[in-house]
Amino acid sequence: MTNYYIVAPTSGLYAARLGSTEALSGIIIGMTPWAALVSSILYSWWANHSYKSALIFASACSLIGNVLYALALPCNSLTMVIIARLLNGFGGARAINRRYIADVFTSHERTAASVAFVTAGALGMAVGPGVAAIVGYLDIPENTYWTEETAPGYIMFVAWTVFFVSAILFFKEPQKLTALPPSSFSVNQNNSHDTMEMQPLLSNTSNGNSFKQTNTPKTRVSRLALSFTAFFSNIPVMTTLFIYFILKLALECILSSAPSITAYYFHWNTTASGTFLAILGILIFPANLVLAKVSRRYSDRYLIIVTLLMLIAGTFGILFYGSDSTTYSMTQYVTFAVFIFLSTNMLEGVNMSLLSKTIPKSWARGTFNSGLLATEAGTLGRAMGDVVISATALAGFDKMLNLTFAPLAFVSIVITIVTWKVYEYLVPVDQDDED
Repeated sequence: MTNYYIVAPTSGLYAARLGSTEALSGIIIGMTPWAALVSSILYSWWANHSYKSALIFASACSLIGNVLYALALPCNSLTMVIIARLLNGFGGARAINRRYIADVFTSHERTAASVAFVTAGALGMAVGPGVAAIVGYLDIPENTYWTEETAPGYIMFVAWTVFFVSAILFFKEPQKLTALPPSSFSVNQNNSHDTMEMQPLLSNTSNGNSFKQTNTPKTRVSRLALSFTAFFSNIPVMTTLFIYFILKLALECILSSAPSITAYYFHWNTTASGTFLAILGILIFPANLVLAKVSRRYSDRYLIIVTLLMLIAGTFGILFYGSDSTTYSMTQYVTFAVFIFLSTNMLEGVNMSLLSKTIPKSWARGTFNSGLLATEAGTLGRAMGDVVISATALAGFDKMLNLTFAPLAFVSIVITIVTWKVYEYLVPVDQDDED
């Protein structure tokens, strides 16, 4: 996450220095999640065979990507910047990490491991813009290679080199991989019996003859198709995944648009916007502590509704309702940006908690596990958020704020209504520990 957001404060300026427009900031940032959409599936499959080789390949992609990002300025190549960010997307190890948690940890250990994973991501979200801000505060003399725009590439190159070497020397494959093959997915929607995962889909007895299931490719495809059908008809799972997409869309919009919006309305430089984004990231920790205490008293579905209402308040509150841009208040922007940021992060916590309690048991592990599905939904939300930012910026920075957050407010209302309509279905499924 540090690698992802470290370029947020300076990506627009980088595009401008390469002869393009600052409106491409969203495209530069967005190349990473678009690549991650593909790489997540690749790495989840790769983890069937080896975690270590997948981690090494991912870190190598990030290592090379950051070198290209840093050298794009002396080479005067915007194409290098785009390719670099694509490689960083292939370097994203979130799918590998989620797969490791799903396959190696027991269901009791999985919650704590997931919390640690989310906390590390939140820390990275704060560190990335913070590092970019520190570079601005240091005021290091610029030259052909080192500038405020290229510094993130060099810094992350060093960080990924350390990780690359550490992964080779110290990472050990788990003794036993417990991933389930796709053919073992259960087709029982209520998941009330573990044994359903081991029973044949079709078993008939006629005239004393017993017909046993054959494990042919056609049978496996049919079984997987039925599993997908059962999965996508699961109302709480599909609702939580859709919410996850929306919250990541909102989160990406607030983070990626902040440097451009604050520069237009308040004349903030990259150091100021980076500091602001870093402070936002730090606020996650006290917010999560409050959420942890509140979650003991209220159900996940209730907290989802509350945080969605907070998101609606934030998206409406941040809009500019005047005609003179000089009248737009910094207090208004900062207050409701914090509202949006905290509501989306708190929503992620309770939403993922509900997903973990409602996901079909057979989808906890394997290539297409719940972690991968959540990663794909969230990554798609980020990618679409960056597309929105670039599209609205091309329309003009004076229109960017309202064109970004007015539709988001409408979408937030829609998902809140949908969630309320299916509220009675958003309850945990009683399942015994499969481990």
